[in-house]
Amino acid sequence: MQRILLLSFSTLLIDPRVRRHASALAGKYHVVTAGYGAAPGYGDEHVQVPQPAPSSYVKKALKAASLLLRAYSPVYWLDDDKRAAVELLKGQAFDLIIANDASSLPVAFALAGDTVPVIVDMHEYAPGEQVAGWKWKYFWRGYPTYLCRRFLPRAAHVVTVCDSIAGLYQREFLSERPSVVMNCPQYIEAQPRPVGEHIRLVHHGVADPTRQLELMAQAVLMLDDRFTLDFMLMGTNQAYLDSLKQQYQSSRIRFRDPVPMPLIAQTLNEQYDVGIYLLADEAINCQFALPNKLFEYMQARLALAISPNHEMAALVNATGIGVVSEDFTPAALARVLQGLDAAKIESMKQASHEAASTYSSGAIYHDFQRRIDAAMG
Repeated sequence: MQRILLLSFSTLLIDPRVRRHASALAGKYHVVTAGYGAAPGYGDEHVQVPQPAPSSYVKKALKAASLLLRAYSPVYWLDDDKRAAVELLKGQAFDLIIANDASSLPVAFALAGDTVPVIVDMHEYAPGEQVAGWKWKYFWRGYPTYLCRRFLPRAAHVVTVCDSIAGLYQREFLSERPSVVMNCPQYIEAQPRPVGEHIRLVHHGVADPTRQLELMAQAVLMLDDRFTLDFMLMGTNQAYLDSLKQQYQSSRIRFRDPVPMPLIAQTLNEQYDVGIYLLADEAINCQFALPNKLFEYMQARLALAISPNHEMAALVNATGIGVVSEDFTPAALARVLQGLDAAKIESMKQASHEAASTYSSGAIYHDFQRRIDAAMG
């Protein structure tokens, strides 16, 4: 059986996109996963890459000097995890490598040499991943562009999450337009639940201060007593999560433990009415965000209430599964939520039900599987 390396410098147990890649390849190819953490429960073999230790002052100084001089290759290979990945994997033979995100590109191509094809899933737009600031402006801004410019033209094919970002990659780095593989979870058998006297809102995601989750809490506090909000957050930033709880936890805003990834849609279906997401569009990837949670809400047969980010709004408007606020303020989100009643929410839940099969991994991954088969010969 042909061997595929699925490489990602992420914790694979909680990386839904890499999980879906493995599921699409299961049974047809021998899949070796490589990333942080123990075996994630998918794939046929796993190589655990050690997470990088905190950088010493010497290493930070070397990185800073290299970045200022635009000597980007040494910056990458100063990372312990990247060098460890090459050492752990270089003795193995692969027929194809799937590299996830810009962080995996130099390792993937070092392992591939001149003979093994590399398919690159860039997920979002690497040069737009960070909001501009002095560190980004003076040190890091050119780094992801360097990785893209050096490695993407060598890829057998490039994949990304939405059409807008595919266009950016083609315009800046590629002659061929990347394929789009949206972040759609597995289809589940479920029915829309009726809406009761109280409207149950939910936000499932990551406790990341750059997401400004407090804006959604502020919006809910502007609503009448029909509405409650549950946050189900993975505590990647415990201090931020604790501050949110301290400021907003009440009878109307609760904080619940997140559920395992495969159970998200089923759990939300059973307990909630509306999935919400307000994401300020300060960075390119926020403007064009099309995240997992939108499709999880859809698979859960929920209505959606979202901010007017370009790709998110286009999806919601095209499918009729929810409402879009006029701008990115809590007040604008509160206005569209306040205008909902049980009948409107149930109509949007039904629209989610009708779209769930189309926006599922089984439907979305046909082109991805075709690209893999073509690259394998």
